[in-house]
Amino acid sequence: MLSIEKSIITKTYNNLAKDVLRSARFGFIALLGVSLPAQALSLEEQRTRYEKAIAAIERNDMATFSTLKSGLNGYPLYPYLDYREFMRELSSAKEQEVEAFVGRYDELPFTNTVRARYLNVLASRGKWSELLAFQTTVPRGESHQCQYYYAHSQAGDKALALSGAKSLYLSGSSVDRACDKLFEDLQDKGKLNNALVLDRMLLAFDNRNKTLLKYLEKQLTGNAAASGQQIIALYDKPQGVAEFAKKSKVTPFNQRLTRLSFERLARINAKDAVAQFTRVVDGQHYKKNERQEMADFLASRLMSTDDDTLAKWRDKWLKQSTNPSLLERRIRVSLVKGDWKNVERWLNVLPEKEAKKLKWRYWHARIELEKGNKAQAEKLFADMIGERNFYSVAAAMHLDKPIDIPYQTTSLNIESIKPFRAALDRVGELLVLDKVVAAKREWQYLLRRADLEQKAMLAAFASESKWYHLSVQATIAGKLWGHLEYRFPVAHRWWFEFFSKEREVPLTTLLALSRQESAFYTNAVSPVGARGLMQLMPATAKETSQKLGFRYLGKSTLSDPGINIRLGSGYLRMLLDRFDENRILAFAAYNAGPHRVSRWLDKSDGNLDAIAFIEAIPFNETRGYVQNVLMYDIYYRKLLGKQIQFLHESEQSRRY
Repeated sequence: MLSIEKSIITKTYNNLAKDVLRSARFGFIALLGVSLPAQALSLEEQRTRYEKAIAAIERNDMATFSTLKSGLNGYPLYPYLDYREFMRELSSAKEQEVEAFVGRYDELPFTNTVRARYLNVLASRGKWSELLAFQTTVPRGESHQCQYYYAHSQAGDKALALSGAKSLYLSGSSVDRACDKLFEDLQDKGKLNNALVLDRMLLAFDNRNKTLLKYLEKQLTGNAAASGQQIIALYDKPQGVAEFAKKSKVTPFNQRLTRLSFERLARINAKDAVAQFTRVVDGQHYKKNERQEMADFLASRLMSTDDDTLAKWRDKWLKQSTNPSLLERRIRVSLVKGDWKNVERWLNVLPEKEAKKLKWRYWHARIELEKGNKAQAEKLFADMIGERNFYSVAAAMHLDKPIDIPYQTTSLNIESIKPFRAALDRVGELLVLDKVVAAKREWQYLLRRADLEQKAMLAAFASESKWYHLSVQATIAGKLWGHLEYRFPVAHRWWFEFFSKEREVPLTTLLALSRQESAFYTNAVSPVGARGLMQLMPATAKETSQKLGFRYLGKSTLSDPGINIRLGSGYLRMLLDRFDENRILAFAAYNAGPHRVSRWLDKSDGNLDAIAFIEAIPFNETRGYVQNVLMYDIYYRKLLGKQIQFLHESEQSRRY
């Protein structure tokens, strides 16, 4: 149990954060040499008034809203009040009014929303000529494209409308209902024919969308109905693919259907697919490159096979492959077994361009080391060191050389970002008001308008302002890979230092893992539902909180830095305990789950050293994750003036 009450810590931190953000905004104004105008309301009073105005318009109290808004002309977030008010009147607005509003606020991200919503207004009214006058190019978004092409149909441009309709129709997924009128128009003109329906069925087959397949089959007429039934039959029973390939006429359509059916069989029963392969490719007369592509697909399903016959078939075709990702996986199959002879064999099959990458140069050096050619290995390792790269650092480890990390610094030149003063003021205010999502949207919109030099200055400004995630985003947008202080901010330091001591986990490790997980975006939510700075799954957070004796109040609290770091650091500590303080295994488990890591260890059975085990991780995401967190730990050590260390002695000496 922690000795400091969470409520006290949270209040202290939040007050500190607001002070930092407030000072950042005034700091920018001071740097510009601008004097604040005399105003009746203080900045705090303006914020309060702004929030009251938002509350008023949300409860439809327009009289109160107008009164409050009238006193906020100089407030940075005033445009958002204008936006709220304008959106209420959008349904009755004229095109000129919308264009004027968008033009007035063209540097704000909400203008995209205004344009999109206005398209919906025009479409709902059937104002097709007005829609085309307002939207002169193909819009983004499926529903708006449907409206756009239907408008062209109504305006008489049938060719463009039909072309657009076909491109939208040919999808392996369901299409937005806004396209219904467009597709009806296509059908009325006799253009929604059997051939088009069959083409879409193949797309649905490829997308494994059985519901759409059955829906489309019902639309077929005449002789085409038999083709539709054949597609469904092969989808349900792809075991019949060789027979279909041999008896069917060789046509582009039948070749596509055969290939899709064969790939489906490979997913379901790879052994059966191997048995049918020759009859399939001969039956539809596939070209040499097409045969190789089909063999590559099947080989990808056989990487973990224990059947010698299937493995021989796989390797026979892989010898002729030029697919780097497949050959890379094949190298790992040999690596897991500690079979260095075959590792070398498959390295030599890699395309020349791929073989020159630092990763494979490292493994060529390792092979020389395994063969006893120490001098040659050391020469190859020496040619690799001095780069910001996992394999470069691993090479330095083999040579027992200091780790050299190239590093760039940039001094903030406030003049270069003067044009963005208003946007930066808005970002600062949004952050103070805890409107993190809106602040991020503003920042991304700003970065799209900035040139390379300005991106670097924006990264510097965000760093000085303690806008951690935004600093990272600027370095990514500007590809500022050498600017470590901006790429790797020491974010939420109070929390990380507190729980570093509490969990006995180095500060640099917690920072590195959080940087990899969320880039310090407190509201981050992954596609699978992981949340917050350290990307905790709600179930993991609940289980961890129970073990820590902490009262967990649900997934919404995981956006709170203090709660997230408390639970994330606690979970990492449990993983380190489980895996004997081994960070490689703990990081892999944090990403992929501890049970998978245990299975990987069972499979490698002590054949591997630390670097080989990392390389042999079968999941691309987890492999990159472990490499990144180890590297980020090094970067943070450099930034914080700590001794740089790659692997701990126990991690380096262990057999995996």
